Amino acid sequence: MSSIWAPLLLLLLLGSHLSPARGLLEAYYTNWKCKCNQESSDFVHPRFIDQLQVFPRGNGCARVEIILRMKNKSVICVNPQSKWIQTIVKILQKKKSFSTPPTPVIKRRVS
Repeated sequence: MSSIWAPLLLLLLLGSHLSPARGLLEAYYTNWKCKCNQESSDFVHPRFIDQLQVFPRGNGCARVEIILRMKNKSVICVNPQSKWIQTIVKILQKKKSFSTPPTPVIKRRVS
């Protein structure tokens, strides 16, 4: 009977040390939720980029990811540490913060 209790006690002790907020798989395999398997540092001219997406770290992925959707419908993952992509992201952020929505036009009737 004591041979049954030893493995059960060991299993109970191991289970109690796991964090309740994170499961065993998520704790050890965080890259399963990342969108990029490989990242490129090669320069891509902005005129070929249709959409730039920045995904912050979190939700199972421990790194920042930048994904470029090209005009020819291809998708490229870019190294966020590359100087050229950091420059493009800064320019786009400035452009976005300074742009204002168009003012609505109100037509008045002159009597």
